[in-house]
Amino acid sequence: MDKQLSAPLLIEPLGPPTKISTRKTFTHLSTFVEHLPPSPQRTQLERLADALGVEVGAIAPSEGEAREKKREAERAAARLERRRTREAARAAEAAAAEDLREADKDALEAAIEGEAAAEDEDAEEEEGLGGNLGEGPIMDDRGDVEYGDVPEDDQDEPDNEHAEMEED
Repeated sequence: MDKQLSAPLLIEPLGPPTKISTRKTFTHLSTFVEHLPPSPQRTQLERLADALGVEVGAIAPSEGEAREKKREAERAAARLERRRTREAARAAEAAAAEDLREADKDALEAAIEGEAAAEDEDAEEEEGLGGNLGEGPIMDDRGDVEYGDVPEDDQDEPDNEHAEMEED
């Protein structure tokens, strides 16, 4: 950042500068402004042209003020239109979010109802009422163990409750 950067455009004068009058400046500027797209720069140049026009007498002071009021009204209308567009977009976004919440709520309710139906089917299968209705042999629940049916002496596993712990 110690070195100065060179200008991207080098303008070399072709001859000695010529002085143009305020009237010619107003004429050139007015012609130039007509071809610019709407932008803040155009508005600034229009204001400059209006001021020059009032100075040289090409535009009446009241007409310059009327043009400024017109520009202000156009800018306010554009602002209002942008605001309406933003509010419409927000309303559409809120409606979409509400629809999404409703869809999520419906899906959650359907999932809860589906779980309840699955629990009912499981309960019916445990009772032996459902499951194999006409789809082959019905299996008995012969291997079910009730509380208290387990023998207390189990030969395969050591009984840890009675064994003393070894100390290191």
